[in-house]
Amino acid sequence: MRFTACLCLCACLLRAAEPAKEVFDGAVRALGAGDYETAERGFQAVLREQPRNVAALGNLGVIYSRTSRADQAIAVYRRALQMSPDDKALLLNLGLVYLKQEAHAKALPLFARVVGIDPEHLQARQLLAVCRVYTGQLGPAIHDLEALHAAVPGDDGILFLLGFAYLKNHDSEKAKATFQSMFEAAGPARAQFLLGKANYEATQFPQAEAAFFEVLRLDPAFPGVHLELGKVYISLRRTEDAIRELELVLKDTPGDADASYFLGALLVQEGRYAEGIPHLDRARKTRPDFWAPYFYLGKAKFRTEHAAEAVVLLQRAVELNPDEASAYYQLGTALQACGRKVEASRAFARVRDLRAAATEAAKPDDGRVAGAR
Repeated sequence: MRFTACLCLCACLLRAAEPAKEVFDGAVRALGAGDYETAERGFQAVLREQPRNVAALGNLGVIYSRTSRADQAIAVYRRALQMSPDDKALLLNLGLVYLKQEAHAKALPLFARVVGIDPEHLQARQLLAVCRVYTGQLGPAIHDLEALHAAVPGDDGILFLLGFAYLKNHDSEKAKATFQSMFEAAGPARAQFLLGKANYEATQFPQAEAAFFEVLRLDPAFPGVHLELGKVYISLRRTEDAIRELELVLKDTPGDADASYFLGALLVQEGRYAEGIPHLDRARKTRPDFWAPYFYLGKAKFRTEHAAEAVVLLQRAVELNPDEASAYYQLGTALQACGRKVEASRAFARVRDLRAAATEAAKPDDGRVAGAR
């Protein structure tokens, strides 16, 4: 799903001297025109004069998010929220940055805060439900999505999420009825595509494959279907089928970041490092705020005896995703190979801490056996 960040464009929030206001207004116009470089310079100039200007900080966060600088966006949104903790646009935009990184646990409390401030905020309610599904809070997610469906009964996106939640909750009858409603709302090809995505997310890969085949039968040119089939085949460990589908995407759209990433990562996992590196490098340049291409590139560089290059890439991976134990382990291994033993020890200590925290979080707290995906 794609969500658009809210613009914090209210010039009335600016309480400044007239020259600063003129700079702010010019930066707003540049942002609206998509001239991010000029807009960034303008908002930074305002902040040099007025470091606590929330509107300038919020707009700067929008620029960083749109230009794939997630770590900078997070920092500036958090700085703004220290001064304006109940600002719905700031909370929503920060949550969207985390959501783009698939950090659902970090996004969830931000969307929950927006809903707490404004219970009728439909976008925040939907995003909160998404986070609850992906963090295993299926009961609350289903409750939220049923309420959203009642409010907007013809929204195929809400029907998709609700059906997906039912699938995750092993309620096949409700899932079937919900997807039937989705078919009526979305039309055959799009409905099959959404059904395939729901089955993929619920790890029902053969059912996902069947749905995507039906999409191709109904509309061979349906956008995104070959990428989704490639992901299904990766999960099914059907490597050559996955490569074929991902190469089809790249044949039509050579710069596709997702296809480049999945293909490059798959090739690295298969030990085909030289083949995978160009795809991952393209994905990294297209999506510089996504941690995973740096991780797989670092792994490939290490395996091809370029340990120093691997360290740089893996350091960036852990900067972007400080909670990923496998990235720290790979970083520690690369640092060790470079003779940087003290830094390697710190990386391995971080691995132990993350794994211990994950083990503790997985423990049932009510006497029941914890489930496993």
